[in-house]
Amino acid sequence: MKIAFIYDAVYPWVKGGVEKRIYELSKRLAKRHEVHVFGFGWWGKEDLDFEGFRLRSVCKPARLYQGGRRSIAAALKFSLNLIPKILKEKFDVLDCQAFPYFSFFPSKFHELLRKSKLFVTWHEFWGDYWFEYLGSMGIFG
Repeated sequence: MKIAFIYDAVYPWVKGGVEKRIYELSKRLAKRHEVHVFGFGWWGKEDLDFEGFRLRSVCKPARLYQGGRRSIAAALKFSLNLIPKILKEKFDVLDCQAFPYFSFFPSKFHELLRKSKLFVTWHEFWGDYWFEYLGSMGIFG
């Protein structure tokens, strides 16, 4: 199978639970499948073969956080640049990380246009915390 993971932050350049999960799954799945990880190009090249799978640079990295919160501008930049990168290829499976939400839309377009299977992985539930995090904009969380 040809598998794509979608997330802006990429291990080991950014270290967190989601990044480590994608890295570990990619390493193991790459033993029997073709695996691509789409993220910000923290490694400084367009694409990079890395530990058996392929890192795909969506665009130059942006600051993930501003003022202690995830940057909406960075999430939008990643998602808009993701569209042409994934739509020109056919993947059997896409695993899109739910947060930040904008990358779901290009992933869904791929599912519809390329007949792939899309999985959205939710790593945590914030509930009312969204209002504390974003104020009145928390309604969109």
